This record gives sequence, structure tokens and C-alpha cells, in this order.
Amino acid sequence: MTDLSTDRQIDVLDLRRAFGAFATGVTIVTTIDGDGQPTGFTANSFSSVSLDPPLVSVSIARSAFGISHFTDGSSLAINVLAENQRDLSNRFASRGTDKFAGVRWSAGLTGAPRLEGVVAWFDCENFQQVDAGDHVILIGRVVDYSYNTEAPLGFCRGAYVSFGLSPGMLELIVSDGRLQAGALIEYDGRILLQRDLDGHDVKIPVDAHIGDRNQPDSLIGRLASAGIEVSLPFLFSAYSGLDTRYVYFRGEIQSISDVTQTDELHFYAYDEIPWAQVHCGANESMIKRFFREREVDNFGVYIGDYGSGDVYPLPAQD
Repeated sequence: MTDLSTDRQIDVLDLRRAFGAFATGVTIVTTIDGDGQPTGFTANSFSSVSLDPPLVSVSIARSAFGISHFTDGSSLAINVLAENQRDLSNRFASRGTDKFAGVRWSAGLTGAPRLEGVVAWFDCENFQQVDAGDHVILIGRVVDYSYNTEAPLGFCRGAYVSFGLSPGMLELIVSDGRLQAGALIEYDGRILLQRDLDGHDVKIPVDAHIGDRNQPDSLIGRLASAGIEVSLPFLFSAYSGLDTRYVYFRGEIQSISDVTQTDELHFYAYDEIPWAQVHCGANESMIKRFFREREVDNFGVYIGDYGSGDVYPLPAQD
């Protein structure tokens, strides 16, 4: 067998740049040290390993301060950061600071710290360790977990990135043209639709202004006035008409005060939707795609014009 290990001299810094081309999420890995104090570090090397048994992995540099807390300890928690937690990521990536000062957390079943505000956490027993060059791969067996649908923090090429187009960015982009922005919002397996006051037309909630909860004439403000507080973290569809750009987000409910809805807004199960009143073909196709992709938890983004386009990435097929 040919030995390829000496065929090319690897430039370590350049290789690191190449590794950095792979976009990841950002996690904070935590445990309790020998003195009973919380400790942790930032890592983007997290990966799911197995469903049966439920295993995850993360790697830690052999030179990392406090590595023994993780290699000798019996547990660890992996906290997947939300898009608004960049400061937390930077804090846990630094040395010589009280990383947990002012940070709200609670102990998991294993005792490892679970951070508040993250999009997911995995409470793990220390299952196995693998020596891997200048790192140690920590494999944890998941004993408890939780997650939500907030936007995660991304990292690529040495910088934080956003996995979606924020509503604020969107309004700047289309400031020179007409905009119709809508939100596909789910609650308890049902989708929120907007009925015209005359009751003859049903569509996805839409407005010319995204706004915020304090602007009652905006999309988010109108929903808030009905007791539905939402965020819009994920782009779902973007297409252009003759003189208007249409952008729809997958909205996520932050809180809801009254699920009886209003005369205008109502949550429908798929088999309750009055399709004959969904007159807009784009609305009908988006609603059907939403439920179809929701079944496999694999959402794409439609890009095109009013008549045709493509969904990126395409949902996985069985």
C-alpha cells in the first residue's frame, strides 16, 4: 500500500482555514469541576453520533485550560447557542474570566449546567473518550434533552453568521420597492390563517410592514394585538411579482394569551382549511408545502417569481 502521508506538506494554518469553510452551529460545553463549580468552553465541533444508543460528540484541545474536568468527570452538557448569544460564545471562548458570572443556568439530571436561552441542550453521561491527535473526542450518552425553534447561532470562516434573512435586513433590502411580508405560524399542530372581514378570502397573515409589537399597523404588531407574540427567524418563501416582492417567514410563537383567536385570525388544522376560500395559488402552495415539510421536519426555501421557482434545499426523499 502506498504511504500518502508524506506526499504533501500540510500547512496547519491553511488547513484550519479549509476546515473553517464548513459552516457549523456554536455550542458551550459545560460540566461541574472537582470543587463543585460550573465550568465550560465554547466549541463548534459538536456532532450527533448515534440514535440507539443516543450518543453525541464534541472535541476539546489537549491544551485547553481545565480539560481534566471533562476527561475525568462523569458528565457534560452541550448547549446549542441561539443567534442572540454571541457575547456568551465569546465569553466561554476566553481564558481567565469568571465565565458563569451573571449567567443563568440550572443543573441537569447529571448535574451538568444547562444554560438558559439556548435553542437546545443535551445532558450527557461521559460515555467514551477517543484520543485524536492534539484533541480528545468526548462522546456523551444523552440522558435528557430539550430544544425549541429559535434561530441558532452560526459560525463559518472564523466569523459568526446568520442562517436566515432577518426581517430588519429584509426591510432595508426592499426599501426602494413594494413589499408584502407574511408569516406561517404554527400552534398545536395548526396553522394561523387570516380571514377577510367579509369571510370570503382566507390567506397567510401578511402586511406591507413587518414592524414590531408596538406598531399595531404592522404584521408583528397586528398579531401581538391579538395576543400572539411571534419572532420570524426562518425564511420560507421569496418571490417577485410585477411590482411587488413577496417574502414569507416561518414564524415562531413566543407567547400566546388566547387560543380562541379573533374574527380575523384563526388556527386551522390541515383538514379544516377552507381551501375554496384560499383564492391565491401561491398561498395554497405554501400552506400545502408547509404541512408536507413539517411532517419530515425538513424545511426548504422557495425562490423564484410568482409563476415558477425552486425550493432550496430540496426536502429529503425516502
